[in-house]
Amino acid sequence: MKMSVYTYRNKFSNDQISEFQSAFILLERSNGCIHTHDFRKLLATIGYNPADKVLEELYLSIENGKKQLNFDEFMELIAQLETEDKNTKEAKDAFNAFDFEGNGYIPAFDIKEALMCVLKTAKDSEREAIIKYFKLETNRKVYFNEFKAMITYSP
Repeated sequence: MKMSVYTYRNKFSNDQISEFQSAFILLERSNGCIHTHDFRKLLATIGYNPADKVLEELYLSIENGKKQLNFDEFMELIAQLETEDKNTKEAKDAFNAFDFEGNGYIPAFDIKEALMCVLKTAKDSEREAIIKYFKLETNRKVYFNEFKAMITYSP
């Protein structure tokens, strides 16, 4: 697994790291690692329940081929999971604010109106480019995955 020098230390407090380490020790083998098949169980112990697809993506990021994780590798994966879970939750909260009737979609017109308020100081050409890029010219239904892509878009 390619990692920067323990970036999780910037994301979690010392108390959180200690709590994660206590849980890790419960499943740790004599070599100081856990087997990847114990990873889901360990995640559940510390309050995470990622979807199968997310868990599969995390497994794919393990490059050591041994199917084992040491504590630092485990924490780097938790840091990745924290970021994705947090982004999805924030996107879902924003989506639900627009979809207050619970229809499962947002009319593109509503998103366009909100963008016009936010971008009121932008040039007309910039506003039009954004509207066109996200296909908000016509009133259509925007579902969660597309909405999440919109709000996390970075040119």
